[in-house]
Amino acid sequence: MPVDRARSVVFGQAVDLYESARPGYPDRLVTEVLEYAPSGSVLEVGAGTGKATTVFAPRVADLTCVEPDARMAAALAANCPDVRVQIGMFEDYVPDRRFALLYSGQAWHWVDPRRRWDLAHAALAPSGALALFWNHYLVTDPGLRSALAEVDHRHGMTSSSLHQEEAVRSEESQRLLAGDPRFTDLDDRSYSWTEWYAAGRYLNLVRTISAYRVLDPGLREPLLRELTPLLGDGVHMTFVTNLTLARRAA
Repeated sequence: MPVDRARSVVFGQAVDLYESARPGYPDRLVTEVLEYAPSGSVLEVGAGTGKATTVFAPRVADLTCVEPDARMAAALAANCPDVRVQIGMFEDYVPDRRFALLYSGQAWHWVDPRRRWDLAHAALAPSGALALFWNHYLVTDPGLRSALAEVDHRHGMTSSSLHQEEAVRSEESQRLLAGDPRFTDLDDRSYSWTEWYAAGRYLNLVRTISAYRVLDPGLREPLLRELTPLLGDGVHMTFVTNLTLARRAA
């Protein structure tokens, strides 16, 4: 399925919301990715405002970040001033070196599926590591989760737009890599934690999800107003980060 380019660049419309509402990534993920990868230069694809960059950059000496949206890239440069930021699509990026590690958090599905594995293979040095990870969002209380999903359905949305999409993408990457002989040593891992989200932050999280961002505000805002009384002061969110690791065959 081709990438929806209009949907892939909507996040720059909500840079401040993305920065404040989106969760980060576990420190243990960074530790395990860097243990898996050989030492050397690192490339991040789809860095956004730096949600993953901020936890990798302090532990990586040479980090290049590719980000297609100039508005997101500006926030990234402010958050992580010591990394190199390349503004543009990964499909158009021409590496000036081979990388020991290529990682992508929450963004690999926006790379052209016809080219993404070729591009990763070309960017990596022999035995270089590929690390792809997504946060899976879940309202912890099942009753509240069902009630929120019902509001989505009434407004023509599906709960997968918020709660399941990233997990499906991780599973797809695992399956495709398993069938590609250019990548070896596949490993799948997951990390979970629970975090309290005040009602306003939860609604802002919804506003950062592409399926909701592409809605006309005249459709999106009534949906959010209907969600609001269900949230009370806030909700407990369970986050599961799914990680797929692979190594470029020598």
